[in-house]
Amino acid sequence: MERIVPREKWLYDDRCMKKWMGWLLSDHSAFLDNARNSEQPRHIDDEMDNSSISNCLQSSFDYSKFVIIQLDILEDNNYVPEIHGIVAGFENNQVYLYLEDGSVKSIFIEDIRYAELEEHDKWWNA
Repeated sequence: MERIVPREKWLYDDRCMKKWMGWLLSDHSAFLDNARNSEQPRHIDDEMDNSSISNCLQSSFDYSKFVIIQLDILEDNNYVPEIHGIVAGFENNQVYLYLEDGSVKSIFIEDIRYAELEEHDKWWNA
């Protein structure tokens, strides 16, 4: 049931959402802070040589295992966030990854500074 009151019978002039502009709930602020922190690399690993990176990417491709990739790209004096995905293929000096959200991302192999296979906990060990 919807109750509509004509504007001339309102007790006060409602400004609708203008009164809420700029306000953030504390839970929302905490969520944004956590999201910002989780996008940062967990730690900066030593740069790997090309053969080690290629072996890791090939293992991800062969066994459909998740790989963690750190790129050698800086934004605001920090490395860009790590990329988690499964290697879908290689072409023209690029690697294609299936990301966790179902999308596909291409990365130039020379931009990769570190790669390792991601260990997932088995649900029956929890």
